[in-house]
Amino acid sequence: MRAITGRGVLTAVVGAAALLGAIGGAAPASADPAGLETTSDSVGPSSADKSATARCPVGKVVTGGGGLLTAGSGAEGRVGLDRLEPLANGTGFVATMREVGPTNYADTWTLQALAQCATAPAGYQVVATTGAVGTEFVTASCGTKKVIGMGGRINSGLGDVVLDQVVPSFDLTSVTVRAVAVQGTSPAGWSATSYAVCATAPAGLERIVVTGTGASDPQDTKFKSCPAGKALYSVGADINAGNGQVLLTALNITGGTTVRVRADEDADGFAGTWSLNGYGICGS
Repeated sequence: MRAITGRGVLTAVVGAAALLGAIGGAAPASADPAGLETTSDSVGPSSADKSATARCPVGKVVTGGGGLLTAGSGAEGRVGLDRLEPLANGTGFVATMREVGPTNYADTWTLQALAQCATAPAGYQVVATTGAVGTEFVTASCGTKKVIGMGGRINSGLGDVVLDQVVPSFDLTSVTVRAVAVQGTSPAGWSATSYAVCATAPAGLERIVVTGTGASDPQDTKFKSCPAGKALYSVGADINAGNGQVLLTALNITGGTTVRVRADEDADGFAGTWSLNGYGICGS
């Protein structure tokens, strides 16, 4: 049975959230993964880098999560996600969003973190793999288990490096993240970490994908729902050919069943063609 709860959730959301939709109650599906629920936490408004941690209830573990810009539409294209981390002890999910670009953004904005929590499936484990300094692609593997959740983190990027990709493999055995330097920066000493939440092949496990079409638009949003009778363990996204000038501003979960992802071109726009893909891992 699926529930939706939150702490510090805004009573009204504008800007990015208006396009993405607020998290709302949905009729529970009896075939959902055991104990599945979404929790949330928000931080802001302020004009500063932000981290928020959505906690799981006692007796449940995190399977995935997300983060999104929920207030301050002027910040679109000026902030990007650089941390989407399922905590190693299973207690929650951390999202961090940083201001990017050569000048700081002066107005206020708000970050919301989401956690998907469930009764611990058999073989539950969070695997983290950190790449060498400056390594763009990093993969975490579940070995003989299956991926039910995903995440990524930039270490010491300080807003000059952001997440461009958090993607589960087609066979749900690994998670690959990509780190990109934002336009106009020359970062050094940073690294990336990939996270795979693993379990012993839960019932009905399935990867869903919504594939974007190449264009040069200021922003793009993609969404897709799990098949009937299933709900989301986790969400991911992938910016194709953004070249550090397109920023992830939302990995969202609505109704416990729908992936909603968003990306924005940076403040001075991007003439190139790019696309956005969204990913979900569903179960029953």
